[in-house]
Amino acid sequence: MKKVFVFPALVLLVIFSLIACSNSTTSNGTSEIIVGTGADPTSLDPRKTWSGPGYSMNAHMFEPLVFRKIDNGQVTIEGVLAESYENVDELTWKFTLRKGVTFHNGVPLTGEAVKFTIESILDPEFNTPLVTWLRDVEEVTTEGDLVVYIKTKTPTRGLITSLAQVPIVEPGAVKELGAEFNVKPVGTGPYKIVEYVANNNVVMERYDGYWGEPGVNDRLQFRIMPENSVRLAALQSGDVHIAENISADQIETVRNNPDLDVHITETLRVNMYVLNFENPWISKPEFRQALSLAINRDSLVNNILSGNTIPASSVSPPGTIGFNKDLPVYPYDVEEAKRLLAEIGYDGTPIKMGGPVGRYAMDRQINEAVAGMFKQAGINVELETLEFSSYIPKYNENFYDIAYIGITDFTINPNTHWDGYYYSESSQGGYANAEVDALMDQAIQTLDNGEVAEIYKKVQEILYKDLPTLPLYYEPHMVGVRKGITGFSPRLDEYIIVRDTKFEKK
Repeated sequence: MKKVFVFPALVLLVIFSLIACSNSTTSNGTSEIIVGTGADPTSLDPRKTWSGPGYSMNAHMFEPLVFRKIDNGQVTIEGVLAESYENVDELTWKFTLRKGVTFHNGVPLTGEAVKFTIESILDPEFNTPLVTWLRDVEEVTTEGDLVVYIKTKTPTRGLITSLAQVPIVEPGAVKELGAEFNVKPVGTGPYKIVEYVANNNVVMERYDGYWGEPGVNDRLQFRIMPENSVRLAALQSGDVHIAENISADQIETVRNNPDLDVHITETLRVNMYVLNFENPWISKPEFRQALSLAINRDSLVNNILSGNTIPASSVSPPGTIGFNKDLPVYPYDVEEAKRLLAEIGYDGTPIKMGGPVGRYAMDRQINEAVAGMFKQAGINVELETLEFSSYIPKYNENFYDIAYIGITDFTINPNTHWDGYYYSESSQGGYANAEVDALMDQAIQTLDNGEVAEIYKKVQEILYKDLPTLPLYYEPHMVGVRKGITGFSPRLDEYIIVRDTKFEKK
């Protein structure tokens, strides 16, 4: 029997207003691609961006020295703003920049912009999570206008892949615009900003002075739609051409629509809970073990995500260097969880739990389900779910005792993925283990992949037992598209890149 989906009046009002606002071709004949995304970027300054939607938007306006090329699931690195690069000694990389590159304000790209970008991220007063990509950088120097040297503190594996996450900004614009740079950024990409309305949309137009192949469309638009039902309805109506994070329970609805298609791809993202060690209960190993045992990961994957991924068995995703395939999926045993809680005398103290809405696949439903599992084990959790732009500031402030997040290992070198959660100096939740620190320090100086893989496996074994975070599953990327879309492919890193995307109505 065909299912009938009834939307609340407010949702329908939003949908109809959106339909009235845009089509694939605007009223003056310009071409436009519109993407429905689940979360606000919170800032378009790429030195601050720490979310998938923000990365996707900024990938059209900014460029790094190097970036990932993904073909058939294989990740390689290629130069972008760097025409060439070489390791001149064990501590120093030399980058030669492309000639003729200009920022959107007409200022030429020089090595000083690269130096400024990296040094500003490393400035302790700037306060950005992107410092995790650059923590081993010792010094940046320039030679003439187009040569940059980056020196590291030690021989450093993964520096090149980390630099893929560091888009270059125009120093003069940063200084001139101040806080406005968050909404009026200036990069070197094929598109430049037109408008950013927080929690509403980001509009870009093609930059005619771009150094490379121009973007296919005159304009790009990212519509911010946290509610899954709104994104789906906008895709069905044709108001957006691409919609990310299609709900698992709506996949068949999309597949059965002759005007739509859906892509389900693997990612390098681990969805997990970060635990706050400032809470005295969280700091107890038995309490963390009880939390993990209370979670039925198979149920989350099969019943909420419709079997579109696999439960987690490690803090790293498959495909990264040293992924420990010998670790089993984290076990589920609610009775053992209850026993451990009784053993340590847990008294029902409220535990604050938080999660976003619309940022990840079925995130609200996942958090509600896990909160129920915790309560079944006797853990008194108080769940709060918020739109991502409201959630992430509280997450960054460690407001929650248990906080849901999805973390992508963009570099496939776990050090940069792990730094923010398991390395004592930068651990989000306050976890500290001297053995883990020593192994991570050893790993970053080990350039041989075979040798470092064994170190990474050992770290995963320790974290599997210590449980500073609670990995749940590996995020599936479920993207809906209108039939007639060409030049778009989902990526392992979950970037939605539409610079070469066309739409022709079927």
